Amino acid sequence: MIEDVYKAIDSNSNIDSEVKTNIKELITIFNTAFPNIDLSNFAKRVKDLKIEKSNRFVNKRVVKYNFSTNVLEFNITEIEKGYDMKHILMHGLLNVISSNDVQSGFNYNDKFKALNAGYTEILTNNLVGNDGELSYLDEEVISTNLIASIIGDDVLFDSYFKNDTNKLVAALVNEGVEG
Repeated sequence: MIEDVYKAIDSNSNIDSEVKTNIKELITIFNTAFPNIDLSNFAKRVKDLKIEKSNRFVNKRVVKYNFSTNVLEFNITEIEKGYDMKHILMHGLLNVISSNDVQSGFNYNDKFKALNAGYTEILTNNLVGNDGELSYLDEEVISTNLIASIIGDDVLFDSYFKNDTNKLVAALVNEGVEG
């Protein structure tokens, strides 16, 4: 399976060889930590993934993935402030891994956007840490940890990787958290 992912990465003519090497390293880390997560969707998406640079006027976030255009965008102005690029790339790749044709993770129609970002950041920290001068999405991480303590990390994990917003909503309602 991982060899198929490497081939898909190599087949993308939009990504230079150094970035491909970095992506392979991070996907290997992910696959080692979560061997039961199917990476076939990632392999499909990475074949024509585009990586673009932007600035704070175009994109206020440090990294942003658009599942409908399959573009992973990095805000170079923000990254230069002291973010760990390995960490930021992993955050972006997690968004690619957890995306389908209608949503990323459990963020459907921008519902649970902050929770999804916080959970992505938690996973990123657990996988590669953060050696940058700046941390990323601290408020979202704190809120996500609080919600995980209420509904369970397993619910967030399953909802995230299975794009199952309904499971997340059901768990929140079951615990008395309603919007």
